[in-house]
Amino acid sequence: MDDAARDPLTHVATAGEYVALLRDVRRRSGLTYREITRQASAAGHWLPPSTLATMLGRTTLPRERTVVALLVACGTTPADVRRWVETRRNIEAQLGERDRWENQAVPTTSSPPAAPQQAANSAPAVDGGPAASGGPAANSEPAGNSPPAANSAPAGTVVGPVRPAQPRVTAPWPTRRWLRLALLAVLGVLTVGASGVLLPGAAATVDSSPSDGCPLILRQGMYGPCVLDLQERLVAGGLEVPVDGWFGPDTTSRLIVFQAFGGLPVSGTADGRVLDELSGAVKVPPTWTEDRIGKEVRRVFPEDPGGAVQLARCLSGLDPYRVEIAGDGSRRWGLFQFSDMELSRLGVDRRTALDPGWSIGAARHVWSRTGDFGHWHCTASR
Repeated sequence: MDDAARDPLTHVATAGEYVALLRDVRRRSGLTYREITRQASAAGHWLPPSTLATMLGRTTLPRERTVVALLVACGTTPADVRRWVETRRNIEAQLGERDRWENQAVPTTSSPPAAPQQAANSAPAVDGGPAASGGPAANSEPAGNSPPAANSAPAGTVVGPVRPAQPRVTAPWPTRRWLRLALLAVLGVLTVGASGVLLPGAAATVDSSPSDGCPLILRQGMYGPCVLDLQERLVAGGLEVPVDGWFGPDTTSRLIVFQAFGGLPVSGTADGRVLDELSGAVKVPPTWTEDRIGKEVRRVFPEDPGGAVQLARCLSGLDPYRVEIAGDGSRRWGLFQFSDMELSRLGVDRRTALDPGWSIGAARHVWSRTGDFGHWHCTASR
């Protein structure tokens, strides 16, 4: 089997096929979107997870610098990077030439202008011809036996020739294609570093917003690249959440936590403002580990340390940033899952409710009034 048969890049002809091969490169690398971002940054390229997800989720031709950043991050050799870039430029040139050719297309046959034809057919006859005697026009005989009207005029009649419309002369398609490729090659040389890998220019433009084509509001139940972008941003903001493209309860919970810490309306949905904040400097502070939580719960509840830890695990999975939404829309917050109504009665805000130290102390206060854990009802272990 020859190299062309083994190399699928040699058979790529459309932008969709090109993007499909890029997805294969990402999948074979075994790297997550965040890992690719870190690898690209270490190599001097800018490739945020949201841009990567958008590029791989479409079928349009991606930007050259984005392709290079992905390939370099996935460990592609400089020689292969150049081949990928060349293939992309060929596809781009073909798309440009096809559009230009369609816009400049001229019909293969042209009808003679109406005015000259009319003049030829209605030329006055001389020497008592049919027209002079009021008979039919010179070319009124059956079409099969009649010569063209301009030639059938009697001698002495001067009739100008009828010229068809002339198509605009353009350079042959192969010539224009190679001129375009030559220009692109010159521009590419100017941006190639000593290593042979394309480097981002100082004034490189940022890819279009990753929210392009996404719903105005992302909410629980949605799936796709737009949700994947949201999850990547949550992780970058300090909140661990599965990056799987599925907007489930875990994503909702983490989004609510971010909104609470960022002073945003706590809706559990993501609009443009939330996405902008996630891309900013707002970070959720790191919380306690399970080991630290277990030690503190046992210290605060010496009467029943095992029961207290078991209750906290059942309520929140020992996750201080756990937010549960009830069927009526009310929410429960933090390690011991205090409700919105309880927070209001205690006079604390939601950020305080997510503090594990406060949650453990408030749970101890409730326990001290009853001497047991009857205030909470949890039967399912997490």
